[in-house]
Amino acid sequence: MLETNFLPYQNLITKKEVRQAFNGWTQALVDISQTYKNKGFDAAEELAGAVIDGAYGYQLGVVAFKPTWASGDTTFRTDREGAISYFVGGNDDYDDLGFAIGSAPDPVTGERSPWEDSWFDPSVRRLDGNTAIVQGLLYTEAEDGSVGYVDKTWGFQKDDFGNVRIVLHHSSKPYESIDSPKSVKNFDVDARNFDVDNLITKKEVLAAQDAWTDALVAISQTNKNEGFDAAEELAGAVIDGAYGYDSGGVAFKPTWAYGDTTFRTDREGAISYFVGGNDDYDDLGYAIGNVPNKKGKRSPWADAWTENAVIRIDGDTATSMGWMYTEDEKGNVGYVDKTWTYQKGDDGVLRIVVHHSSKPYA
Repeated sequence: MLETNFLPYQNLITKKEVRQAFNGWTQALVDISQTYKNKGFDAAEELAGAVIDGAYGYQLGVVAFKPTWASGDTTFRTDREGAISYFVGGNDDYDDLGFAIGSAPDPVTGERSPWEDSWFDPSVRRLDGNTAIVQGLLYTEAEDGSVGYVDKTWGFQKDDFGNVRIVLHHSSKPYESIDSPKSVKNFDVDARNFDVDNLITKKEVLAAQDAWTDALVAISQTNKNEGFDAAEELAGAVIDGAYGYDSGGVAFKPTWAYGDTTFRTDREGAISYFVGGNDDYDDLGYAIGNVPNKKGKRSPWADAWTENAVIRIDGDTATSMGWMYTEDEKGNVGYVDKTWTYQKGDDGVLRIVVHHSSKPYA
């Protein structure tokens, strides 16, 4: 009888490594800005390149990078060149201000204030083998005292040499701004789950996307034909089947969410976002249909579909990034910048553990 020799999965990412990674990113942002201020563009661009090479996983393949100040055909920065341009600008192939240079230009003077400080307030941390996801608010403070924040999701992968690199970065301005951004409160949730033998496939990712868009339309049509209670019941079934709340907090940042309810880390908040009707949340119910017109009426969704810029397969997890389109019954078509990360459970079912959706910057 043969003796089984087992080598366990050894490249686990740790909570400390994740914290070091996002703290390193915020410090690098300030360093690039101060380098630009004190030494000029060339020095800042050189430092930005070094930061990209050290912090991001472009050497591992395409990165799912959707920056804040990006729109149109250059929304997604899947290669190193596009990432460096976003940080410092100066590339004719992109219309970039250079986020790492400093604050947005003053509308009157055009002047920009360098970044003086930056920090990250996590809402969810998920550790999955050699990958990890964090979602929360990324704050920046300029030398003129102005403080701003964005909704941020990072996905990290630990390579064979022990380096933790960003393979997913979705950043978006809040759906609605808060006058005192430092007052926004997050609930920090941790989760760890991984099965090295349970690999996910591209076909499964595409099927999961189709199921999500079909479910969105089904909830809308159910509300139209059968009423709110039936739509809410269906939304609950969709959440239970499509999302991973059973295994811990889900990193869910919906499009029409802001302030203290930006992140829907539990099932209750997710259902409210889809259909509304919960006094604890100020939700229209995204799955009900399009935004109200001037008469307050809403047109139900007639169709929804996705267009991917990136699909990354990482063991039992996968990340997709691109556009998600909706069409209402009046023929109005809209789209959002969408990131999903899926985890394949022991039952072979893909469930969403990250969902970051945002309206296009421009």
